[in-house]
Amino acid sequence: MKYSFIMLKPDALERGLCVQILERLKAAGVEIEMADCRKVGAQLLSQHYAEVIARFGPDFERQCVDYFANRWVMPMVVKGESDTLIADIRKVVGATNPAAAEKGTIRGDFGIDSYEKCNVEHRACENLIHASDSPEAVRREIGLWFGPAYAEKYGE
Repeated sequence: MKYSFIMLKPDALERGLCVQILERLKAAGVEIEMADCRKVGAQLLSQHYAEVIARFGPDFERQCVDYFANRWVMPMVVKGESDTLIADIRKVVGATNPAAAEKGTIRGDFGIDSYEKCNVEHRACENLIHASDSPEAVRREIGLWFGPAYAEKYGE
């Protein structure tokens, strides 16, 4: 069994899209191993998005914190039998920019935001879901959200 990390973001929860998103993942052979539902603080967000913040700077960090502030998220450890689970999940999720995501993907079918709109409004993009992009990210993100013991148990 292979494992990965995904998180349903505030816009997915607030728009009532959790069931549809989870059904899409299940159809792709992805099952929930462990899930939580919580509000997240600035420190955890800054750690989770550290690489992106390093690339885009403090304005991105502020926008990210503003996007998540006092809103619910659903972090999950997911599993599947595919040796390419991480890539399979990211294919189902679609491009990070919902406006560029292909139809048939989660972001392509349910996304209503775009990078262009976010840049004009100086805010983070509401793109429904986060999906780890590498085995190293899976370990790190599971460790951040669920603790080091879970990162060892589920990290590849």
